[in-house]
Amino acid sequence: MISPKKRLLLLHSSNDLYGASKIFLQLIDLLTKNGFDIHVIVPEKGMLDDFLIKKNIKIVYLELGVLRKKYLNPLGLINRAVAIIKAIAFLSNYIKDHSIDLVYTNTSTILCGGIAAKQNCIPSLFHIHEIPAGNWLYEIFSGKIINRISHKVLAVSNSVKNHWLKNINEHKIERIYNGIEYKKIDSIIKLEKDQGDFVITSVARLIPYKGHKYLIEIADELIKKSKKFKFLIVGDTLSSYLSYEKSVKQKVKELGLENNIKFLGFRNDVSSILKQSDLFIHPAIAPDPLPTVLFESLNNDLPTVATNLGGAIEILDNGNNGLLIPHNDPKKAASLIYEYCSNIKLQKKHIENSKKNFQINFSSELFNKNILKEVNNFL
Repeated sequence: MISPKKRLLLLHSSNDLYGASKIFLQLIDLLTKNGFDIHVIVPEKGMLDDFLIKKNIKIVYLELGVLRKKYLNPLGLINRAVAIIKAIAFLSNYIKDHSIDLVYTNTSTILCGGIAAKQNCIPSLFHIHEIPAGNWLYEIFSGKIINRISHKVLAVSNSVKNHWLKNINEHKIERIYNGIEYKKIDSIIKLEKDQGDFVITSVARLIPYKGHKYLIEIADELIKKSKKFKFLIVGDTLSSYLSYEKSVKQKVKELGLENNIKFLGFRNDVSSILKQSDLFIHPAIAPDPLPTVLFESLNNDLPTVATNLGGAIEILDNGNNGLLIPHNDPKKAASLIYEYCSNIKLQKKHIENSKKNFQINFSSELFNKNILKEVNNFL
């Protein structure tokens, strides 16, 4: 007799195609290929839908009570409490109606799935991609809750793991690096650039901790050294950060850098842009858990620069795979980048080192093996 497929309910906090969502798609692909029946719940319709529909994945749209900074006020907390209570009731019924065997929450910002799983006496796994900073009360609250309602917590980097160890038991939390899969580019869309331009590209959602204002300060210092520097900023923003996006663009105008810094918005052809760039920069001013765009940059043989914070240090192997710069000193950062731009020998060495490091720590095969092991441990 053939045993029925195990049913997994996957929860995700957004519906876009940035880093954590790309890993989410990779996770779904892995689980479906290994015979699991996958159910997905996200807060709204969006860019993931086409990919999920093609795979015949069951999608439900539900207000999951996602915890975001904008709700860290009295009215916002009431709003989240109501949303979470409603979501728990829905999820608890969904688990029963669809005979769900395990709840997999792809973020630390959704608590309702783990609570509903506990109510129904089924396992709950959390895959944490975040390092929440700036509100110690929120960190303690979310950490303690996740510790109580989870059977296992998977952290995407040592930086993430070490951050959450303050509130999650060490035996519960396991570091599993993302393993990135790459697709071959069939065609390249030509960028507009003049001969002699040195193009530096940044790819990230336009939100404060990603450091776009800091990037502009670095750009200002570099352009003072040479007008050849041109900057491409790829990425859009969330509706709650439209004022931030406006202030970033205003800063460019105030410094008179409109001819040197271009905003390209969200793009589906990031690899194409990277292949035509001369340098990549990730200027985060707070710890970024594991910025997967660094993998994409190095995979395209593009010399890579990042601030010395969070998971970027692990990807760049403490400076063996790329240049690490300070996160709060634009003059020093610009000086280091200026020297690095002319050191072709060091750039090539970093790219060669990264390929070896990726095979050891960040291969998709290793990621797949580790994820399947954790899932199967509870089924």
